Amino acid sequence: MQNLAGELNYRLALTLNSLVQITADSAVAVDSLVNIQLANGSYLTANNLRSAVQSLASVNARPLLDNKYGGVIHPNVVRDILNDTSHNGLTDILKRDDNMRAMLFELPKNEDTISFAGVTFKQTSTAPTTTISGNTYGLNSQVA
Repeated sequence: MQNLAGELNYRLALTLNSLVQITADSAVAVDSLVNIQLANGSYLTANNLRSAVQSLASVNARPLLDNKYGGVIHPNVVRDILNDTSHNGLTDILKRDDNMRAMLFELPKNEDTISFAGVTFKQTSTAPTTTISGNTYGLNSQVA
């Protein structure tokens, strides 16, 4: 019975995760002004996150209860954001503070959330991805 309960809880979590993902997918079509397109071969950066949040603010989108926007992100996209070594990229910002520097040395878990620039992302491996020229991209690292 205990194993059955654990399996049912896991299936419920996957179902709820799918519902959030479908909502995020459809939210992009609501207002094209807040859709940030990335060029083929590029990756999500801290600057893209800032732009997405400010685009939402410019159309008076309401943040979630914690006064931040929310999004779903694939672990491969988290990798790209953390590997962004440009000036004022996320890694550049994190390395400046002892408490935040630890995040660069730890493997983010699937149940972790990543908060930056007014958005909190839930990292999940169930977020869809696509492969372009051998590179894997997260399709829905969307801010909603």
